[in-house]
Amino acid sequence: MEEGGVPPPPPPPHGSTPRPPGGLPDGNYDIFIIPPHSSGGGFLYLPSLQPQRNSFIAGILVALAAVGVYVAVVPVLKAWFATVLAGNALGVLILAGIVGLVAWAMGKTAGEGGTTGSGTGGSASGSSQNRYKANTGPEAHGYAPPPPHSGAHAPPPHSGAGPMPEAGAKTGWEKAREETKRKEDERKRAEDLAAKRAAAQKLRDEADRTAKAQAEKEKWEQARAREKEQRERESRERLAREKLSRDRETRDKDTREREAREKASQSSTDRLAALRAQRDERMRQSSAKTSPATSPNKPYMRPSARSAVGTEDEHSFRPYDSPTPKPKPFHSSASSISGLSESSYAPSHSTARTTPPPSHRGPYSTLDPAKIILKAVYKTSDSFPNKAIAELIASTGSVSDGLVLKLQSEGLFIDDDVRGVAMREWDVKAWTLKAVEEGKSGDIFVFRATVKDQVHTKYTFLISKAEAWKVEEGIKRLKGGSMVRGLGSSAMKETEVKNVLAGFGWV
Repeated sequence: MEEGGVPPPPPPPHGSTPRPPGGLPDGNYDIFIIPPHSSGGGFLYLPSLQPQRNSFIAGILVALAAVGVYVAVVPVLKAWFATVLAGNALGVLILAGIVGLVAWAMGKTAGEGGTTGSGTGGSASGSSQNRYKANTGPEAHGYAPPPPHSGAHAPPPHSGAGPMPEAGAKTGWEKAREETKRKEDERKRAEDLAAKRAAAQKLRDEADRTAKAQAEKEKWEQARAREKEQRERESRERLAREKLSRDRETRDKDTREREAREKASQSSTDRLAALRAQRDERMRQSSAKTSPATSPNKPYMRPSARSAVGTEDEHSFRPYDSPTPKPKPFHSSASSISGLSESSYAPSHSTARTTPPPSHRGPYSTLDPAKIILKAVYKTSDSFPNKAIAELIASTGSVSDGLVLKLQSEGLFIDDDVRGVAMREWDVKAWTLKAVEEGKSGDIFVFRATVKDQVHTKYTFLISKAEAWKVEEGIKRLKGGSMVRGLGSSAMKETEVKNVLAGFGWV
């Protein structure tokens, strides 16, 4: 109200041409509100705050009915939901989806309808409120409304602002539609983001499963490889042990056979010597019986002086000035044939006693390409690399200068060609050879063979430079055989050859 108790002006008359916004007369308008969508539709008075009896009673009844429905329906719904959840969760999901879809459709329809109704029905609402206020005004304030056609407050004709309410309603509807569209876009973006996150999580899970499976596969393959390697190593060790056992048995057998042959040869030699002794004894006895009968008047007279040639045993038929020791008698079956044995020379009564001529054999030599004359051979291993386990040196001990090496396709064989003795304990089979090496230093040629065993046994042969060509031929025969298994061949450096010779005392 204005100062001085003056009542507010009455509402303007309503007609086809409402007043435009901003065209209100002067006065205090803080007792009413003009909504933006109803601008130009006239005055809108505030509704009365006095409660209505019928509405109050209806509200109480509706509330009681809602409580009764809740108490009656909720247990049934709970039982039904429990049954559905216990039976199949798919039905609950479908039901929830249907309820959500229906709620969204109803909300969207209600929003669009409310926006349209508020835009088009603003004038009518304002009019009804104005009419209600006009009817109840005198009761509240005790004032009578002014006449409806007051000249001072009549709206100007032909105002030209008729379509403004429609424009406002349209603007509100477009805003509501844009808001709905914006929410729909946000929902779609949220769904897309959730789908992308789910796809990314699925890819990560799949990658994790693949990596885990690959790791398990690699671990299993490594375990299989270790088991296979273990089996192969055990098999190799078993084969090596069996081979060593076979080689040991073969060597023992060869040794026994050689000893048996030597014993048989020795016994045969002893028998032949006994037979020769018996024959010589018979010959001496027979000559002793016949000698007096043939020359009874010519007894043997010992000469008083030495002859010019000499008749002593030490110088008989020898052009040497000093005596030489008697050669050892030959203990072989060939001695009885060759006629070089001491017992084959029977004593004579008519001439001086004589001795067989000595052997004048020179150094051993042969042009046979299969026989390589050796100076020495040494056997070493990784356990004793600088010390020979066994050795054979020509012209030393029982070994003659006819120590020869035979390189055959079956392997390496060592013989004493002068004595006719085979060194079977030094045999090396072809399939046991791992590698052969050759080198030279000065006049000595070194040939070394390595065996496939656990200690890498090596046989080092020292050969004169003139016999080197036989080694080349022998290696060709060895490699050309069918018993060689992966034989390697290489050349030794001169420094290595010198170290080998120095280790064996040849430098």
